[in-house]
Amino acid sequence: MVESGTALDAAVLAAGLGATQFARTRVHACLDSTQAALIRDAARLPDRSVVIADRQSAGRGRRGRRWSAPPGATLALSMLAHVPEGRRWAPGVTLALGVAAALALRAAGLSTVGLKWPNDLLVDGRKLGGILVESCAGRGIVAGIGINIALPDDARQAIGQDCVDLRELGSTLSREQLAIVLVPDWNHALDVFLRDGLDAFQMQWQALDLLASLPVRVLAGEGAVLDGIAQGIDAHGRLQVVVDGKLCSFSSAEVSVRPA
Repeated sequence: MVESGTALDAAVLAAGLGATQFARTRVHACLDSTQAALIRDAARLPDRSVVIADRQSAGRGRRGRRWSAPPGATLALSMLAHVPEGRRWAPGVTLALGVAAALALRAAGLSTVGLKWPNDLLVDGRKLGGILVESCAGRGIVAGIGINIALPDDARQAIGQDCVDLRELGSTLSREQLAIVLVPDWNHALDVFLRDGLDAFQMQWQALDLLASLPVRVLAGEGAVLDGIAQGIDAHGRLQVVVDGKLCSFSSAEVSVRPA
């Protein structure tokens, strides 16, 4: 379905995604959030349904963060992923999708894109995009990605951290081209994750990990602030940090490179 008035080119998306996937793809001029739209309609939508929006008024990020995406400024895309009866998606699926997204961007010419645990796509320490995975009651998960295309100044200020966009990096990739690359790569990553788990992505994560062996500061639960050395991820996707000689694991935390 293509909403009238959208600035996204449905013909390009249809040609690139193929008839089967495009039939499961909805393209909107404006939404509150691609994540919210899929979660609302998950019960009646087929597996691997996709929503793309030209503009978001209440986009969602990790830890409840919200931001507005002006028209044409970002790729805002979410995908619904069911699981077989009696199974559930393991937490490491976020990392697997991050690997797939980073490799897709590298293949598209952005050779310096890397990953910051758990869900950020960075270039030279600046945020290019992020991934959010949310549970969808009884229907699996909804995975969303936002990639900066051409951010106006007010959108940069709203992000609240050092960021970068494709145009600044010299890339002419359109949102349609990114979606055409990302959707099949995410489909493949989800299939591999269902079959083999996070083990299938460990080596690729290590090659893309921008925190490995660096001094980091971890903001953990109840206001705890811990300094240590990042040591990659474990088999469950938890961040490993050596703090005062002890290896600690974090499944949920804010982490940043510690100032020298």
